[in-house]
Amino acid sequence: MAKVLGAGLLLWTACSAVPALAQTTQVAQEDQKPKFGPDAVPITRASDYVRTAPAPDYWALSPYYVPQTTNASCSLASVTMMLNALRGLPGLASERLVTARDVLNRLDDDHWRAATADDGEGVSFGELITYVRRSLSAYGIDADVEVWRPRDASPASLAELRRILVENERSADDIILLAFDQGTLTGDVGVGHIAPLGAYDAATKRALVMDPDRAWYVPYWTSDARLLDAMLKPDRADPDGSGLIRIRGRRVSG
Repeated sequence: MAKVLGAGLLLWTACSAVPALAQTTQVAQEDQKPKFGPDAVPITRASDYVRTAPAPDYWALSPYYVPQTTNASCSLASVTMMLNALRGLPGLASERLVTARDVLNRLDDDHWRAATADDGEGVSFGELITYVRRSLSAYGIDADVEVWRPRDASPASLAELRRILVENERSADDIILLAFDQGTLTGDVGVGHIAPLGAYDAATKRALVMDPDRAWYVPYWTSDARLLDAMLKPDRADPDGSGLIRIRGRRVSG
């Protein structure tokens, strides 16, 4: 839920719903609005990279690309995709894929369950880090978890983001989860959001966001500079912004 405070600070929570009154107003305004703003290009119009480049993360994630099932469960959908991508396809018919319900049941965490329910408040970036670590442990996945929070939109921060994205693109053994302001990328209402990184095209300096908000979006490309801007937007529990989590694991099957 986006709120504008007196000082003009945008406060947001991950995947939270827009108020009903605001939604009514927006419907009238958005009848003629393009699906994506100028900073997002849907994969349906830009598929060359994943067709011609190895794109290991995209091919690791896409078989397990699932939607968030509520307006507040982007964290849960993203963690579910991450777990499946790192585990790989099980070898036995008796082995299940990871589902969002399974993750919630295995962690048995009342806060995450409530935060990701219909009209839940979502989770902060700090909480996401905790749930990533706990989920990896719950599924027995051996992985290192690295957290990067950009301090500003300086050339140095952008260079560091590019370094991380280029390095991550080299294999499917590491998955990045992005925490960012969705509206900054899509041109829609600003809300905190979480999604896996699908790919990074260093030649065009564009990142592919595997957005779990499937009621409205498909995967889309955005510039790395704009992604940095989106990660710098303040979060309700992280006033200095969010960032990304890089999970370096090893496949245990598939």
